[in-house]
Amino acid sequence: MWTLSIPDFPWLFGKKRRLYNQSRTDFYEGRNSLTTHTSLNAILNFNQLDSISTHKPIQFYGLQFGQSFKETIKKLGKPNFIDKRRLALKHQKTIFYRLTIKEVKCVLQIHFYKDKFFYGKMELRGSNPTAKRDIGLLVCQKYGITEENWTGSILDPSGNLIMIKENIVPNICYITGDKQMVSELRNDLNAIEGIQKHKQVGQTEILLDMV
Repeated sequence: MWTLSIPDFPWLFGKKRRLYNQSRTDFYEGRNSLTTHTSLNAILNFNQLDSISTHKPIQFYGLQFGQSFKETIKKLGKPNFIDKRRLALKHQKTIFYRLTIKEVKCVLQIHFYKDKFFYGKMELRGSNPTAKRDIGLLVCQKYGITEENWTGSILDPSGNLIMIKENIVPNICYITGDKQMVSELRNDLNAIEGIQKHKQVGQTEILLDMV
């Protein structure tokens, strides 16, 4: 009679441990906020929320809305990850950066539509709640918001929007106010949803014929 000991087969246990490690691709793809039509619809409806106005033009980490992929790379450097999957819309693209702000690890995701930046998200990671709150305060200070511990939305004269969210993982979202781009996004979404509804109706009719 014998028993299996760890020293006899170290590769077996090492492999088992590796199976539970999250891959780099999984880490970033799992954080992409705009992979479905529902998620895109949600950000397009942000402007229906109550907001505080700012006279300062909103930018995302120094990046202006409408800038191209190449302009973004030139300004921010090589991204840590490019999501190469087919996303919700045909002309979508997402890149990620990792950085540290005030000792808080952050993940930036920058979204392009037809090669124009239209949505950004800063996800705050780590376990220091004070440092996380400080970043929200810095955003408010930058845009002249005096309300204490503000966690709603901020709107600039061009309709660009910031959403400060105190979720389990706090995050700050930035969305373009460009009416033409928002209209194009809505039209593409409506067209796709229309095709999907048509297919669903057809499938329902086939099932009704079968019963």
